[in-house]
Amino acid sequence: MPNSLLSTALCVTLLLLSGCDAGPRPFGQSRYAEGTVLAADTSADGRFTLISTGPSPVQVWQRGDAEPLYHWYQGESQQDIVLLATSPDGQAAATATEDTLALWSLATGRNRGFYRLNHPLRALAIADRGRAVLLGYHNGEAEFVDLTSGRRLLFMGHRDRINSVDLSADGRLALTGSHDGEAILWQTGDAAILARLPHAHSVSLVRLDEEGRRAFSADAQGGGQLWRLPSGEPLAALQVPGRGQTFISARFDPEQDRLLTGGTARRLQLWQLDDGRLLDSLQVGLHTRLRPASAMVYGVAFVNPQQIYSISSAGLGETWALSQRESRHE
Repeated sequence: MPNSLLSTALCVTLLLLSGCDAGPRPFGQSRYAEGTVLAADTSADGRFTLISTGPSPVQVWQRGDAEPLYHWYQGESQQDIVLLATSPDGQAAATATEDTLALWSLATGRNRGFYRLNHPLRALAIADRGRAVLLGYHNGEAEFVDLTSGRRLLFMGHRDRINSVDLSADGRLALTGSHDGEAILWQTGDAAILARLPHAHSVSLVRLDEEGRRAFSADAQGGGQLWRLPSGEPLAALQVPGRGQTFISARFDPEQDRLLTGGTARRLQLWQLDDGRLLDSLQVGLHTRLRPASAMVYGVAFVNPQQIYSISSAGLGETWALSQRESRHE
């Protein structure tokens, strides 16, 4: 075999074995799990990362540490922990199986409550300081719980199962996305509907910015839409380059007018808010022992205006540097 062909073959072999790509590489990488990760989330600044690989415990990692900061146990439940959520201020977190919910302090690691649920749970969000949670159920209902007063409010505005939920940081606004093809913005004080956001397909993901001024929603066919709130006026459709992915996670950076999303097929993408333009597209790392060789991006964060962070189903927490152009969103 000619030397040039041999070199090419060796390069391809090494890439396949290592799971590397020719594109940009993260400047920081931590492996948080050796096997498949069922659920993961990160705080808004990427400081804390929550990892579930099945039943208890959930591991909580602090950026830069060599060992988990906490191990959280879901009571006596032997079910897989499949939902994780952190509050926008990074002070509280929630972990859930299909029928149990636990609340935690990220500052101390202490448990703040354990609850058994009456309906199968599909989606979860938590407000600042852990003062409220929003639960989305398989039966199409969503429940807001004020954990300070104990007040509960049941929202029944959807016609099919809930796929995704989010809360504004102060807990006053809720956004719910359903298999019925609609996302709904409503007030947690009285369940009054503020806006209906229609989609042609099942809504798979919804996210609010912290102040509830803008929203992002994605459908099961890979489309993404930005909305102005509370009016529900369309702001921009994401200029998605082709299909073949589903959005899994998203985070707003309103000060820099950007949206960061994570999806299937290893995609980590940065978008312009005002026009939906794609600013950058990256591929997260792979777990070389697992097949098929792909990964879902479960959580994303803005570490600072120049750095972003991702946590994926491969168990990798990765920190990426943005170019000067991207960090200034020119």
